[in-house]
Amino acid sequence: MGAVARVRTVLDFGKRDFRFVDVLDCTELPPKRGVDDPGGAILLTVNGVVLLDEDLYSSIELLWIFVAQLVADYRQDGRAVMSFPDQSIEISLDPVPGKQLRITVAGGELRRTSVAGEEELLSAITVGGVEFFEKLAELTGRNFSAAIRRLTGT
Repeated sequence: MGAVARVRTVLDFGKRDFRFVDVLDCTELPPKRGVDDPGGAILLTVNGVVLLDEDLYSSIELLWIFVAQLVADYRQDGRAVMSFPDQSIEISLDPVPGKQLRITVAGGELRRTSVAGEEELLSAITVGGVEFFEKLAELTGRNFSAAIRRLTGT
């Protein structure tokens, strides 16, 4: 395994407590809790540093749309920052010499950061996002090709 673990998405199927299920294992979306977008989390670990996990539960479709734009902005501008859709947390991508990429997740007292190869990190995020959007399309019948294009740069 490289420096970047497989990026996964989990959805919350709990009624009162959280019960996360990998989106790829889902045959249906979780019941809605008064929001249009199911809740969930992106799981991202870089060089043993857990950057995104279930503690950063969010409106998952919006979060992935924002992450897709983050990746597109980085590819265009060489650095990028985004805010979570429903929390005061930011994810930033900053270049480091030697074709490395620093990813930082920060907000309030939270600060998690790690560095990995630029292509390895962007590729892992892209694969995880494409898997999520393809599965969401399968479960909802909706089209997420614009978000997938942002991720893949095509």
